Amino acid sequence: MDKKTELLSRLFFVVGIFLVLSTVIGYRVFKVAILEQENWKSKGSVNLQWKELDADRGTIYADDGSILATSLQFFEIRLDMRSMNDQLFKEKVDSLAFYLSTTIRPDKGRAEWKRDLQNAKKSKSSYFFIAKNLTTEQYQLLKSFPIIKEGKYKSGLIEIKDARRTKPYKELASRTIGTNRENAQMIGLEGAFDKFLRGPVDKILQRKLSHGVWVPVHEPEDMGTKRGDDVISTINIKLQDIVHSELCEAMNHYSAQKGVAILMEVKTGQIKAISNIGRTDGICQEIRNYAIGERSEPGSTFKLATALALMETGKVTPDTPVDLNGGQPVKFSDRFIKDSKPHTMFASTFKEAFAESSNIGMAKLAQKVFNQDLNGQAAFRSYLHNIGADLKTNVEIEGEPAPYFKDPVKDQKEWYGTTVPFMAHGYEISMTPLQILNLYNAVANNGRMMRPYLVSKIKSDVKDVKLFEPRVIKEKIASDETIKFAQELLKEVVLTGSATNIKDDLLPIAGKTGTTKVNYTQKDESPRYNASFCGYFPADNPQYSMIVILYEPIGAYYGSSVAAPVFRKIANKTMAFDMNFIKAINQPSLDSQIVTSAPRSNIIPSTSLGYASDYKGIFDFLKVPYKSNSDNNWVFVDPNENKMMLEHKSIKKGKVPDVRGMGGRDAIFVLENLGLAVAVQGKGKVTKMSLNPGTPIKGQRIEIVLN
Repeated sequence: MDKKTELLSRLFFVVGIFLVLSTVIGYRVFKVAILEQENWKSKGSVNLQWKELDADRGTIYADDGSILATSLQFFEIRLDMRSMNDQLFKEKVDSLAFYLSTTIRPDKGRAEWKRDLQNAKKSKSSYFFIAKNLTTEQYQLLKSFPIIKEGKYKSGLIEIKDARRTKPYKELASRTIGTNRENAQMIGLEGAFDKFLRGPVDKILQRKLSHGVWVPVHEPEDMGTKRGDDVISTINIKLQDIVHSELCEAMNHYSAQKGVAILMEVKTGQIKAISNIGRTDGICQEIRNYAIGERSEPGSTFKLATALALMETGKVTPDTPVDLNGGQPVKFSDRFIKDSKPHTMFASTFKEAFAESSNIGMAKLAQKVFNQDLNGQAAFRSYLHNIGADLKTNVEIEGEPAPYFKDPVKDQKEWYGTTVPFMAHGYEISMTPLQILNLYNAVANNGRMMRPYLVSKIKSDVKDVKLFEPRVIKEKIASDETIKFAQELLKEVVLTGSATNIKDDLLPIAGKTGTTKVNYTQKDESPRYNASFCGYFPADNPQYSMIVILYEPIGAYYGSSVAAPVFRKIANKTMAFDMNFIKAINQPSLDSQIVTSAPRSNIIPSTSLGYASDYKGIFDFLKVPYKSNSDNNWVFVDPNENKMMLEHKSIKKGKVPDVRGMGGRDAIFVLENLGLAVAVQGKGKVTKMSLNPGTPIKGQRIEIVLN
């Protein structure tokens, strides 16, 4: 009995101790969690905190898969010597110093690296600097070095990641692609599709080092790398290169202040190329998106809208007579209107007046039909609305202003006796280049007005997230008869009118010249002009529409002599690259014209290296026989007797390829996508390379010399 009592006493004692301890622990938990919650939170947040971690930003692609904008990762590397295993350091410090001095940091010798590492270890440095601005390839190389390859807990590795947005094609469509920078407004496609590109936002636990730098507690790869969706644009990089180069060349030739060129598919509204070039210290750069975000008075290119309105009334046809007064000034209310230069035309038809871009002819007809009373003025405004001239395009990029048109009722104070005749030839209104182009595109598309667009698809790694199909703004901007007449007028401009200098039977063009006097209200200033040409090609089966504007050129300023030749050059080069376009011309004499212009034996080029589809397209167009022995994107082209041979060209990741014989653009694209920094000398094809083919790529710089 005594023994049982003794056991019970011991049991009660142990249970009592547990109850006391549980009470004490419970009270401490309650005190820390409830009573001292804020105090402990503030202390914890001093050295540990959750921070938002953005996913890797998605890539913007051209329509052929070329990269227009992507994020490159750069790394700053430091070592926490306190965390580094002492025995491991002692055994491997020599090897680590050797690898650092012979690869990523050759600016310091092996002995110097060993001394610095030993000193840092001795002083227990928690933030010893190794390198910064390392590429992903260099960082992966570093992680294979002695000590560091043992993992961050044994080596004390600290990585600070810095993602930088880069555009491999530099200035090409740069403003349209846009920018993504901290503390700056996002513009272009980067801004318009930011919610897709930026991807999901995670939170990561970070700890604060003694130097005030925050580093992840866990490696980012431990949590799984996330990235944003990719954007597939409608931009074709080859056509963009053509448009940019021709526009820039013309700007330099005429010392223009800025220039715009837009190339668009007629049937779909896809924008295939868009250039917005300004001038900074004499250098052509993409500064602002003039094509989409800046309005101006269009001048004579607006005469198409006036023509549509006049013909829709049924009172005007291409054969309607009009007196052009020899181009001499004619008074309208209290102002005079004259043609851009005197001529000998008096009695003429509307078709002839339009083709010659007569301001007097357009003003007289508009005055007669629309400016006799308020009802006529309101009808003019209504017709312009019906044809879609005053509509925004609603292209994806932000910043598009609505076209500016006066209303005779709402804007009585700004509506003058001269408003109708001045509007008739493109003044007292303002539109963006894209809005003007979209009207011409609708005429080319038999009256159907499409919504211009720049993105065809958004996709993730595994699926298409969103598809963008062609969309119709207006099913019919005018009657079939009016559209047919308008197409005849635009053809006549090139056949017999103000743009005969770009007439070519091989590639017929339809369009309208424009010469806008910028400061016509400033009588004391020297006149300044904008030169433009807007139209489509081929004239009988339109595939592309385009507008070219050069602002304030020097030396010449007429749209026919400044802008129209640029249009012509771009159209010709577009034909050479787009095989569907060539088939659309559908001229039986095309083959014979090409073949007879140069014997086939003279067409066979020398050896070359480049993009397979480009060569196939050119050979098909020129009727040059060829045989392809490769399905690869990149090929070596070698003439064999009277036939071109397309042989496989191997480009391996991690090694410098042989790009000799390749065009400059293609070579830059290949080398930069492999992680090399490219410096270029000259123009043409690559003849020399500073790095030997087969050299391992470690983010180094390569110089290429072009002939």
